[in-house]
Amino acid sequence: MGWGFERDGQWISCDAEGDWLQALAHLTTKHLQCGIKAEKARTGTSLRQRGNVFPPDSAMQFAEMCQMTPEGLGLPDFDTAWQALQDHAFAGRPYPHDAIAAAAEFMDLHGMASASYRQMEKHEKAFRVYYGQVVDRHARGEGFKAQAALGHDGQLSRAEQAALAGQARAQQAASDLAGITPAQALKLMRGGLPSD
Repeated sequence: MGWGFERDGQWISCDAEGDWLQALAHLTTKHLQCGIKAEKARTGTSLRQRGNVFPPDSAMQFAEMCQMTPEGLGLPDFDTAWQALQDHAFAGRPYPHDAIAAAAEFMDLHGMASASYRQMEKHEKAFRVYYGQVVDRHARGEGFKAQAALGHDGQLSRAEQAALAGQARAQQAASDLAGITPAQALKLMRGGLPSD
């Protein structure tokens, strides 16, 4: 039906041409739910700060808000999850969410307890990958836990650790490009988008 309003019992569509519906057709229901949550958060912030709020100017602006994020899926954000993992490893506190516990199954908690700052950065990068996998499984409607446990990052070979690091970089690059149109993707592949 699109955006609109009701006047005298008649629905008046703000998307009479169907431009928004066509532009957002490639998004899944989960993507749209994330976008709506992001828009609600933006609206609340704007109302508190300025006292007014306006909807996105274009479907593409809204599509940018539809990125799959843990928060948009009702999960703790990465920083909260990482802090909860550290609280568990160092102080034995329980995990506040099953998603964090599922990602933590692959971590070397004993190694974290005696890690240097540099080693903690490596643990954080590994946890980012594991937590991202849990979020992706949840977005696909699967359970938090993987079908087969792989062990913890301390058991991985250098090649496997390099593969995980590459996967994390690829996942970051993919999320940076989320929400672009196919035409923009082709332009990017052909040498970059022109600066406006």
